[in-house]
Amino acid sequence: MGEPGAVGGIGPVRGPRPVGGPRPLGRTDPAEDAGPLAESAEERARRRERLRACPLDDDALAERVARLRSWTRERLEAEGLLVDPPAMGGPLIGPAHRSPAGEALLLEAKDLLYALLFGDADDGVRLDRVERELLTLTLPRAKAHGLTFLLRAATETGAVGTWRDPSGTAHDERALNLLLRVEYGEVAGERVGDGLAAALRLINHLEVNEPVLYGRMENAEEGTPG
Repeated sequence: MGEPGAVGGIGPVRGPRPVGGPRPLGRTDPAEDAGPLAESAEERARRRERLRACPLDDDALAERVARLRSWTRERLEAEGLLVDPPAMGGPLIGPAHRSPAGEALLLEAKDLLYALLFGDADDGVRLDRVERELLTLTLPRAKAHGLTFLLRAATETGAVGTWRDPSGTAHDERALNLLLRVEYGEVAGERVGDGLAAALRLINHLEVNEPVLYGRMENAEEGTPG
């Protein structure tokens, strides 16, 4: 997926391939210890149970991508899934600012993100993954616990924010960020990448709350330092 795109608050960032040997296509083990922010074994088990209850194949993926893409920040607020949330660029959006339907939609987006990055047949994920891709995501360190399962499997490095809000209200210049890199298996037609973008956009709208959530998807070999 050579070129990045700014999709609903997801902008480009370039990064190298994680150091280490090859992993099987379609599965990156998220069980490595990532410290106190990492998702617990119990949380991971419940997530995998939900995935098995709603199997994911090509048709199901296309339907979920279309549905998640339809939720803009404006629609979420207009239909009451977001309730008086803090301004974009402010703190994480907590449960007090989400309706039960908003909570359910956030959980669905996170489950889809997990399934696309880490899911295999044991999780009910039935996708024919044909090539290795690399997701690079820049996330404010203070908001990292919104995506705890990524911290278990990602190559993590520190980064300093440089984005400046033209309105002067939400700069992240010099803010402490995490640069997360995760390899995943892509299918023909790059539908996994479409699903990742849709899930991340919605997670940003419902919880992370950044004006721009920087992400890039690229061929893992192209992301290898030369």
